[in-house]
Amino acid sequence: MTSSATETYDYSLKSYSDTLRAYREAGYAVTGFQQYLAEPQAQHLVLRHDIDNTIEQAMRVARVDAEAGCTSTFFLRVHARGYNLMSLQSLQFIQEMEGLGHEVQLHLEGGLSDWLGGDNWEWAERQRAVFEAAVGRPLGGFSSHEPARMGGMEFANALQEKWSDTVAYHAYEERFMMPHMKYLSDSSGRWREGHFGMWVGKEPLMQVLTHPFWWFEKVPAENY
Repeated sequence: MTSSATETYDYSLKSYSDTLRAYREAGYAVTGFQQYLAEPQAQHLVLRHDIDNTIEQAMRVARVDAEAGCTSTFFLRVHARGYNLMSLQSLQFIQEMEGLGHEVQLHLEGGLSDWLGGDNWEWAERQRAVFEAAVGRPLGGFSSHEPARMGGMEFANALQEKWSDTVAYHAYEERFMMPHMKYLSDSSGRWREGHFGMWVGKEPLMQVLTHPFWWFEKVPAENY
């Protein structure tokens, strides 16, 4: 995507798709975490999606990623109000995501013990068990949902070490953040350093986080 006076960087799926293609044309590999760890490239964008609300919107983005020649990592919650990880529809979507070459892992959340007792360690284990039952394989990685509620990076690092039998990473590790890798996020519907389309060619290694809830085909209201 070359810069011009008429360039539009917004939350439309067209802008998103055009940006992915621009990274590919600029020589970047655009993949999820596991593929990056297995085959890192000199120019590499690690594409991450945290699925907070609906898995249908995630599936729409998964198809756009694949059409642009990219793969990505989708992190799914166990306790989301908007989708049931064990429902037939969710399991079909997970199967389709993986069929497109994407990686599906756990979006781990804290705060449950404030209401239900126990502690973050117990609830992390329970979430892992449910996730693994749903996908039918061991957990390979996780991202923290609202990290401060889950004990911050200290807890995530300790948990990744505890789970290192199968878990190769968590998304906020130092190796995936500055200064090792440029990190951009659309959290709260706002790019704090500009739309990721404005960063093509500026950093060789990047992690880009999107939340599919913000991305629309025609108007934002179609999502809510």
